[in-house]
Amino acid sequence: MISSFLDQQAILFVDTADRLASLARDALVHARLPSFAIPYAIDVLTTGSYPRLPTCIRDKIIPPDPITKIEKQATLHQLNQILRHRLVTTDLPPQLANLTVANGRVKFRVEGEFEATLTVMGDDPDVPWRLLKLEILVEDKETGDGRALVHSMQINFIHQLVQSRLFADEKPLQDMYNCLHSFCLSLQLEVLHSQTLMLIRERWGDLVQVERYHAGKCLSLSVWNQQVLGKKIGIASVHKVIIKIDENDVSKPLQIFHDPPLPASDSKLVERAMKIDHLSIEKLLIDSVHARAHQKLQELKTILRGFNANENCRNFWCIEMFQKSAPLLQISSIETALPAIVVPILEPCGNSECLHIFVDLHSGMFQFMLYGLDQATLDDMEKSVNDDMKRIIPWIQQLKFWLGKQRCKQSIKHLPTISTETLQLSNYSTHPIGKLSKNKLFIKLTRLPQYYIVVELLEVPNEPTQLSYKYYFMSVNTADREDGPVMALLLQQFKENVQDLVLRTKPGKPTRAGTKRKLSDDSCPVESKKAKRSGETCAFNKVLAHFVAMCDTNMPFVGLRLELSNLEIPHQGVQVEGDGFSHAIRLLKIPPCKGITEETQKALDRCLLDCTFRLQGRNNRTWVAELVFANCPLNGTSTREQGPSRHVYLTYENLLSEPVGGRKVVEMFLNDWNSIARLYECVLEFARSLPDIPAHLNIFSEVRVYNYRKLILCYGTTKGSSISIQWNSIHQKFHISLGTVGPNSGCSNCHNTILHQLQEMFNKTPNVVQLLQVLFDTQAPLNAINKLPTVPMLGLTQRTNTAYQCFSILPQSSTHIRLAFRNMYCIDIYCRSRGVVAIRDGAYSLFDNSKLVEGFYPAPGLKTFLNMFVDSNQDARRRSVNEDDNPPSPIGGDMMDSLISQLQPPPQQQPFPKQPGTSGAYPLTSPPTSYHSTVSQSPSMMHTQSPGNLHAASSPSGALRAPSPASFVPTPPPSSHGISIGPGASFASPHGTLDPSSPYTMVSPSGRAGNWPGSPQVSGPSPATRLPGMSPANPSLHSPVTDASHSPRAGTSSQTMPTNMPPPRKLPQRSWAASIPTILTHSALNILLLPSPTPGLVPGLAGSYLCSPLERFLGSVIMRRHLQRIIQQETLQLINSNEPGVIMFKTDALKCRVALSPKTNQTLQLKVTPENAGQWKPDELQVLEKFFETRVAGPPFKANTLIAFTKLLGAPTHILRDCVHIMKLELFPDQATQLKWNVQFCLTIPPSAPPIAPPGTPAVVLKSKMLFFLQLTQKTSVPPQEPVSIIVPIIYDMASGTTQQADIPRQQNSSVAAPMMVSNILKRFAEMNPPRQGECTIFAAVRDLMANLTLPPGGRP
Repeated sequence: MISSFLDQQAILFVDTADRLASLARDALVHARLPSFAIPYAIDVLTTGSYPRLPTCIRDKIIPPDPITKIEKQATLHQLNQILRHRLVTTDLPPQLANLTVANGRVKFRVEGEFEATLTVMGDDPDVPWRLLKLEILVEDKETGDGRALVHSMQINFIHQLVQSRLFADEKPLQDMYNCLHSFCLSLQLEVLHSQTLMLIRERWGDLVQVERYHAGKCLSLSVWNQQVLGKKIGIASVHKVIIKIDENDVSKPLQIFHDPPLPASDSKLVERAMKIDHLSIEKLLIDSVHARAHQKLQELKTILRGFNANENCRNFWCIEMFQKSAPLLQISSIETALPAIVVPILEPCGNSECLHIFVDLHSGMFQFMLYGLDQATLDDMEKSVNDDMKRIIPWIQQLKFWLGKQRCKQSIKHLPTISTETLQLSNYSTHPIGKLSKNKLFIKLTRLPQYYIVVELLEVPNEPTQLSYKYYFMSVNTADREDGPVMALLLQQFKENVQDLVLRTKPGKPTRAGTKRKLSDDSCPVESKKAKRSGETCAFNKVLAHFVAMCDTNMPFVGLRLELSNLEIPHQGVQVEGDGFSHAIRLLKIPPCKGITEETQKALDRCLLDCTFRLQGRNNRTWVAELVFANCPLNGTSTREQGPSRHVYLTYENLLSEPVGGRKVVEMFLNDWNSIARLYECVLEFARSLPDIPAHLNIFSEVRVYNYRKLILCYGTTKGSSISIQWNSIHQKFHISLGTVGPNSGCSNCHNTILHQLQEMFNKTPNVVQLLQVLFDTQAPLNAINKLPTVPMLGLTQRTNTAYQCFSILPQSSTHIRLAFRNMYCIDIYCRSRGVVAIRDGAYSLFDNSKLVEGFYPAPGLKTFLNMFVDSNQDARRRSVNEDDNPPSPIGGDMMDSLISQLQPPPQQQPFPKQPGTSGAYPLTSPPTSYHSTVSQSPSMMHTQSPGNLHAASSPSGALRAPSPASFVPTPPPSSHGISIGPGASFASPHGTLDPSSPYTMVSPSGRAGNWPGSPQVSGPSPATRLPGMSPANPSLHSPVTDASHSPRAGTSSQTMPTNMPPPRKLPQRSWAASIPTILTHSALNILLLPSPTPGLVPGLAGSYLCSPLERFLGSVIMRRHLQRIIQQETLQLINSNEPGVIMFKTDALKCRVALSPKTNQTLQLKVTPENAGQWKPDELQVLEKFFETRVAGPPFKANTLIAFTKLLGAPTHILRDCVHIMKLELFPDQATQLKWNVQFCLTIPPSAPPIAPPGTPAVVLKSKMLFFLQLTQKTSVPPQEPVSIIVPIIYDMASGTTQQADIPRQQNSSVAAPMMVSNILKRFAEMNPPRQGECTIFAAVRDLMANLTLPPGGRP
């Protein structure tokens, strides 16, 4: 095979050579090479161009220049002429009459089918038409989604087909139209078919069905198929719509046929239903069913006109078929796409009250619409009328009554009513209510649940669109059960004359709560037929609304009148006020009140001018009783209380469960009237006592408000405190409330502490003057007492987690306040007249000084401490305190009871005779004569040197010094703390006589005034008027207090104790002496209880914790008690001491003496005496004593500080001395100016210390090693920032003598920078200064630390 290929190739080579040789010999014999192109070479070499290129090349490659614009216009104009001539001479179909010749082209447009553009290629008549462009105009706007219905390839095929017809046919344009028209009709039919399928699938469903579809010929659809709609009755009617192409004349558009044919009643509807130019099957179906719906409505309209022949109603029964293009008949301005019949149900009738009847275009069924009618009723109507059109008549009659009830409900919906068409009545069959027509409405008055208004609806003869109404008033009884039926009682028709509405009453019988109302002139009042103006409601039933409003307004007064009559309260009946717009009931007399005197009742009746009941508010459930009084006994400072008459308004809210105007309102009014009478009795007595009231009470108080229900008094130096008194009818006692007014508004009233006691006292003796006297006597003491700290504190005892209240204020009566200090000591304070108080140790029993009150301990030295605050002038009048310290009177309990009974007046005799014509008032200008006859002589008291003279004014201990326990029994009224002056005293001092200026002189048990054996007489003015306060003289009280802002109770008072007092006398200590009351002035009490600096201490040494002298004394006593217990527990040796109140003990090196400061009794002082005087310097001992007084035994008086200090005292001398040096740095920080830090010796573990033990526990541990804590505070700090403080735990090894920081784990969130620096400094000190035998390095190491410790900038521990 390869050889054959090579042979063939060789043959071809030989043949090629032969042919070339023949060509050279025959054809190219004369062929020569051209001459050299020298000119061309010169052009290229010289000019760089080739201008001699042959023109034939240019003509073949470069096209010629186009013709000009003018030439183009001329050519196209000539071509247009040729086309017009051609169209004139050619047979043109009439469907192509819509043509346009322009730009050398002719454009034929058939709307909805196609658009073809043609031209000719010459002016010869035989030149065929050329189709330039073809566009199909058939489009589906509903389902086509904007896409072309014919593909471009189909367009090209049709283009070629039409062009071929234009070349070959004799009538090219006619043939072109037939071809394109036939295609477009088939395409339109296909589009309609696809729309039908989508319509069935998406919206109409089975409501339209495709009967038959022949592509390119016809489409048959069926609508309103009754079988499909579920109607199986009779022969089902089927309505068809047929769309087809006319086979006889294919040039016609799609033809529409309806089966059965459309009625000719409305030509425009039929015309729209016969066109399909919009190419929308849904519009075609709607136009078709629209025309058929119009026919059905015309048939229904004929039935309705036959029912109502009234010409006035004919215009209302009409067909409204609103179409934006051509409305047939338009009654309303609102257009709708559905034909409808608007049927007026009840004349006059607004559009919303008419029955609208539509025909569903999808199903051909009647549909009804009526505002407010429930859907179930509408469904029943539709089913009934669709089966038989004539059934519409009974339905309209039924709707007429329904609409009448709806109008009644709408007319009273803004009124307090409940409407119902049925009512369960137990006697319905036998009561006249059962004889009314079935069309009635029950209207319940919600504010009067026992009353109903019944509306009966009746037909009007020969007026099918009108109703008449009858109104009845019905009363029912209350049901036994909440959901049980009620019983109808009274049924009465309203009078027909609605202009004269008066309750009808039977002759000779009183009006009852169920009395009927009036009716109108016409027995069957008919709603006006007058046409309403636009926008005016025609459904409002004015008569019914008037009846409801009238009953709601008047019936409460009827009920109230009946209740008043039942209670036999005379009144004037229901009266009309304010030009007939309001009603009122006036009472002629109010029943007398219980619990007040006849005289008070008469005075109250005389001043009452008027009492009227009215209703107030929209809900008519609020009663207002207006009381008009004259001759008010008190005039307050309010401007409203300056007129000749006073108006008092009492408001009562009726509960929904209570009938308006029922018995509950009358009972509440009578309770309020009783409250007014009770308070009026007290006010009347107070008013009669005002002319003779003491001057100090006149200045102290004023009447701010008296409105017959409440009495408000303002009292105090600035009238900033107020007390309100009113009678509480529920608890049947007076209620007192306290407050503040004016500049003091928002502050607490000091008497809130004894509010309960004041209320009990006033209820027992309702005397306003006595109440003011108690307020006057107790205001200053209570102001001082309220300054005491009452907040619980932690760490006061060894139980660091237990909180103890510092002071507990325990009121015992209105003038007796008990103070409990840390649940251990008790102080009784008795408030007395003339600006003094009596103070005693409350731990002693009131009845037997040898017995103690359970839970309290006597406070040793209390009597001596209190005597330091006694007025010097008063002290001069006192007898010797040694007499007070004598044993108490041996009077037993039985003898004391008999003494008290002798001092009390007999119950049948008035202690003070009343003045004629007064109520409860007594003469203020003469002493009570009956007082002396009530006191009998007690032999035991006459021959016993006892202080029990019961507050006699001649007692040397002062006006209220009465050690007898019988005079301090804690009873609420202040009169129990002295000789009783009887319950009838108007404003005499409840505590006995304190001053010779008092009109009452206190007598001794022997019956003689001021003749107690050995008792000097009281002379001169009250001590409270001479000295503002009394306390031990101490210049340090005038010194400024440093760092007082850190005290939790730092006060702003600048009061100081007087300095002109003689030094207190040395008094013998008696265990029971404090049970004898000590008399102090109010100013002295204020100094005693006001937080102040510690007297006797330099301000720099005193702590920042401010407390009162009493707290310092009691705290010192507690600390002394703790010290006794600690000495027994620690390794200390107790030394017996004969001095009372002195504790002596010793350690190995020191002998200690602890006692209260003899000057102030407010600090606990330590006196240290060394066993070896050579080891101690005097200043070291002074530092130790001052440290104990200010830091250990001072405020806040914590027991654990004593424990830690006693452990320090037990340390070896060289260690204790170093600790004393550290204490000196704390007490005198200014002496070490070269140090960077201040030091504080922590006796208890502070909260910020490392967690070695709970905060508050003793911070000194002394065993083989010594552990203690120091707090270092940086001296220099930026002013806005607080000084940096760190807690340093230091451990000292007694064996090695080294001082270093204790290795205690720190808290997780604490910084480790400061502890590391402290530890490094202490280690470096230990390395640089090795300890020597017998020396302690604590102070040296701490001093080095304070001098060298420097924290990094901005660093805090």
